[in-house]
Amino acid sequence: MSPELLFVIFTILAFLLFVAEVFVPGGIIGALGLVSLLTACVFAIRAFEGSTGVLVSVVLILLTVGGFLAWLMKMPDTRIGRKFAEQSGKISGKSAEEHPEWVGQQGVAETDLRPSGFARIQGQRIDVVAQRGFVDKGTSVIVLEVHGARIVVRPVEDAEG
Repeated sequence: MSPELLFVIFTILAFLLFVAEVFVPGGIIGALGLVSLLTACVFAIRAFEGSTGVLVSVVLILLTVGGFLAWLMKMPDTRIGRKFAEQSGKISGKSAEEHPEWVGQQGVAETDLRPSGFARIQGQRIDVVAQRGFVDKGTSVIVLEVHGARIVVRPVEDAEG
């Protein structure tokens, strides 16, 4: 096989492995993706002689790092990111079971709650779930229930009515 074809194959394989790492965490698939990316860089240097091959390799690595950083910034706002946050069971580094005093406390929704999102309660940003429907960002909310890592809130005006 030609170095150009191997460069393309290993580049595609690397990105597929990076995407698979999101769904199957553990690091092994991501490490294989990194090895594939570095292998693609080697084939780029062989396929594109001299400084062009090095430039292609550097651009490939920079695009990968840039894409990863963009993904890190955008991921918490996606449906998959919210599912990961719900599964983590962590709220400001502590489990919700350590905060039964939050029941009845008021705060502000820092993100749209669809139905899950973030609210600031007692100065801490925590994962919450709206009791029903959607709650807009900036709405005052009250904590109704704490069940393990699940903190249920609803808008203050609904709680009073």
